[in-house]
Amino acid sequence: MNLQNAVFEGVIVVLVVGWIVYRQTQWQVLDPMRIWRGPIVLGVVGVLQMKTVLAGDTLDGAAVGLLTLSAVLSLGVGLAMGSVSQVRWIDGQWQARTGWLGSALWLVLLAVRIGVEVCARSVGAGVVASVGAILLMLALNRAGRGVVLARRAGLSRLVAAD
Repeated sequence: MNLQNAVFEGVIVVLVVGWIVYRQTQWQVLDPMRIWRGPIVLGVVGVLQMKTVLAGDTLDGAAVGLLTLSAVLSLGVGLAMGSVSQVRWIDGQWQARTGWLGSALWLVLLAVRIGVEVCARSVGAGVVASVGAILLMLALNRAGRGVVLARRAGLSRLVAAD
Protein backbone atom coordinates (compact mmCIF):
# COMPACT_ATOMS: atom_id res chain seq x y z
CA MET A 1 0.00 0.00 0.00
CA ASN A 2 1.41 3.38 -0.93
CA LEU A 3 1.13 6.58 1.08
CA GLN A 4 -1.55 8.07 -1.16
CA ASN A 5 -3.83 5.05 -0.71
CA ALA A 6 -3.21 5.03 3.05
CA VAL A 7 -4.12 8.72 3.33
CA PHE A 8 -7.23 8.21 1.21
CA GLU A 9 -8.35 5.24 3.31
CA GLY A 10 -7.62 7.19 6.50
CA VAL A 11 -9.79 10.08 5.34
CA ILE A 12 -12.62 7.67 4.45
CA VAL A 13 -12.39 5.99 7.86
CA VAL A 14 -12.49 9.35 9.69
CA LEU A 15 -15.50 10.47 7.63
CA VAL A 16 -17.39 7.21 8.22
CA VAL A 17 -16.65 7.21 11.96
CA GLY A 18 -17.67 10.87 12.20
CA TRP A 19 -20.93 10.15 10.37
CA ILE A 20 -21.71 7.18 12.63
CA VAL A 21 -21.01 9.18 15.80
CA TYR A 22 -23.19 12.03 14.51
CA ARG A 23 -26.06 9.65 13.69
CA GLN A 24 -25.84 8.03 17.11
CA THR A 25 -26.42 11.40 18.79
CA GLN A 26 -29.60 12.04 16.77
CA TRP A 27 -33.05 10.69 17.59
CA GLN A 28 -34.02 7.84 15.25
CA VAL A 29 -37.38 6.11 14.88
CA LEU A 30 -37.24 2.55 16.24
CA ASP A 31 -38.71 0.56 13.40
CA PRO A 32 -38.50 -3.21 14.06
CA MET A 33 -37.58 -3.92 10.43
CA ARG A 34 -34.89 -1.25 10.43
CA ILE A 35 -33.34 -2.48 13.68
CA TRP A 36 -32.67 -5.92 12.17
CA ARG A 37 -32.00 -5.04 8.53
CA GLY A 38 -28.51 -3.65 9.19
CA PRO A 39 -27.19 -6.55 11.27
CA ILE A 40 -28.65 -9.11 8.86
CA VAL A 41 -27.17 -7.45 5.77
CA LEU A 42 -23.79 -6.92 7.47
CA GLY A 43 -23.79 -10.50 8.72
CA VAL A 44 -24.64 -12.06 5.35
CA VAL A 45 -22.05 -9.97 3.50
CA GLY A 46 -19.51 -10.70 6.25
CA VAL A 47 -20.08 -14.46 6.01
CA LEU A 48 -19.77 -14.34 2.21
CA GLN A 49 -16.54 -12.33 2.50
CA MET A 50 -15.16 -14.72 5.13
CA LYS A 51 -16.00 -17.68 2.88
CA THR A 52 -13.96 -16.08 0.09
CA VAL A 53 -11.01 -15.37 2.41
CA LEU A 54 -11.10 -18.86 3.93
CA ALA A 55 -11.00 -20.46 0.48
CA GLY A 56 -7.32 -19.53 0.32
CA ASP A 57 -6.46 -19.67 4.02
CA THR A 58 -7.01 -21.84 7.06
CA LEU A 59 -8.28 -21.09 10.52
CA ASP A 60 -5.68 -21.87 13.16
CA GLY A 61 -6.10 -21.65 16.92
CA ALA A 62 -4.91 -18.04 17.09
CA ALA A 63 -7.39 -16.95 14.43
CA VAL A 64 -10.29 -18.75 16.12
CA GLY A 65 -9.34 -17.24 19.48
CA LEU A 66 -9.07 -13.71 18.10
CA LEU A 67 -12.32 -14.06 16.14
CA THR A 68 -14.06 -15.30 19.28
CA LEU A 69 -12.63 -12.42 21.32
CA SER A 70 -13.79 -9.95 18.67
CA ALA A 71 -17.27 -11.49 18.58
CA VAL A 72 -17.70 -11.43 22.36
CA LEU A 73 -16.44 -7.84 22.63
CA SER A 74 -18.61 -6.68 19.73
CA LEU A 75 -21.75 -8.24 21.13
CA GLY A 76 -20.98 -7.03 24.67
CA VAL A 77 -20.39 -3.46 23.55
CA GLY A 78 -23.58 -3.60 21.48
CA LEU A 79 -25.57 -4.73 24.52
CA ALA A 80 -23.98 -1.94 26.58
CA MET A 81 -24.77 0.61 23.86
CA GLY A 82 -28.40 -0.46 23.88
CA SER A 83 -28.47 -0.15 27.67
CA VAL A 84 -27.10 3.39 27.72
CA SER A 85 -29.25 4.56 24.80
CA GLN A 86 -32.06 6.97 25.48
CA VAL A 87 -35.51 5.78 24.44
CA ARG A 88 -38.64 7.91 24.19
CA TRP A 89 -42.21 7.70 22.94
CA ILE A 90 -43.11 10.76 20.90
CA ASP A 91 -45.73 11.42 18.23
CA GLY A 92 -46.99 7.83 18.46
CA GLN A 93 -43.66 6.16 17.83
CA TRP A 94 -40.59 4.95 19.71
CA GLN A 95 -37.37 6.83 19.17
CA ALA A 96 -33.86 6.18 20.42
CA ARG A 97 -30.42 7.68 20.36
CA THR A 98 -27.22 6.11 21.57
CA GLY A 99 -25.76 9.46 22.60
CA TRP A 100 -22.21 10.42 23.43
CA LEU A 101 -21.64 7.61 25.94
CA GLY A 102 -22.71 4.99 23.41
CA SER A 103 -20.52 6.66 20.80
CA ALA A 104 -17.60 6.52 23.23
CA LEU A 105 -18.25 2.79 23.72
CA TRP A 106 -18.28 2.32 19.97
CA LEU A 107 -14.96 4.18 19.65
CA VAL A 108 -13.46 1.98 22.39
CA LEU A 109 -14.61 -1.08 20.44
CA LEU A 110 -13.00 0.35 17.33
CA ALA A 111 -9.70 0.88 19.19
CA VAL A 112 -9.81 -2.66 20.59
CA ARG A 113 -10.57 -3.99 17.12
CA ILE A 114 -7.49 -2.21 15.75
CA GLY A 115 -5.45 -3.83 18.53
CA VAL A 116 -6.87 -7.25 17.64
CA GLU A 117 -5.94 -6.68 14.00
CA VAL A 118 -2.36 -5.73 14.93
CA CYS A 119 -2.13 -8.86 17.08
CA ALA A 120 -3.65 -11.00 14.32
CA ARG A 121 -1.17 -9.76 11.73
CA SER A 122 1.73 -10.39 14.10
CA VAL A 123 0.74 -14.06 14.58
CA GLY A 124 -0.14 -14.61 10.92
CA ALA A 125 -3.92 -14.79 11.40
CA GLY A 126 -4.78 -12.57 8.45
CA VAL A 127 -8.35 -13.85 8.26
CA VAL A 128 -9.09 -11.91 11.48
CA ALA A 129 -8.15 -8.66 9.72
CA SER A 130 -10.35 -9.38 6.69
CA VAL A 131 -13.28 -7.24 5.63
CA GLY A 132 -15.59 -10.18 6.37
CA ALA A 133 -14.45 -10.37 9.99
CA ILE A 134 -14.94 -6.62 10.40
CA LEU A 135 -18.46 -6.81 8.92
CA LEU A 136 -19.36 -9.72 11.22
CA MET A 137 -18.08 -7.68 14.19
CA LEU A 138 -20.28 -4.76 13.17
CA ALA A 139 -23.27 -7.08 12.66
CA LEU A 140 -22.89 -8.51 16.17
CA ASN A 141 -22.49 -5.03 17.64
CA ARG A 142 -25.62 -3.70 15.93
CA ALA A 143 -27.57 -6.87 16.78
CA GLY A 144 -26.65 -6.55 20.46
CA ARG A 145 -27.77 -2.93 20.48
CA GLY A 146 -30.96 -3.86 18.62
CA VAL A 147 -31.88 -6.62 21.06
CA VAL A 148 -31.71 -4.25 24.03
CA LEU A 149 -33.51 -1.39 22.26
CA ALA A 150 -36.29 -3.66 20.99
CA ARG A 151 -36.76 -5.05 24.47
CA ARG A 152 -36.71 -1.63 26.13
CA ALA A 153 -39.29 -0.28 23.69
CA GLY A 154 -41.41 -3.41 23.78
CA LEU A 155 -40.97 -3.85 20.02
CA SER A 156 -40.99 -7.63 20.29
CA ARG A 157 -44.69 -7.44 21.14
CA LEU A 158 -45.29 -5.15 18.15
CA VAL A 159 -43.51 -7.56 15.83
CA ALA A 160 -45.46 -10.52 17.22
CA ALA A 161 -48.75 -8.63 16.79
CA ASP A 162 -48.01 -8.03 13.10
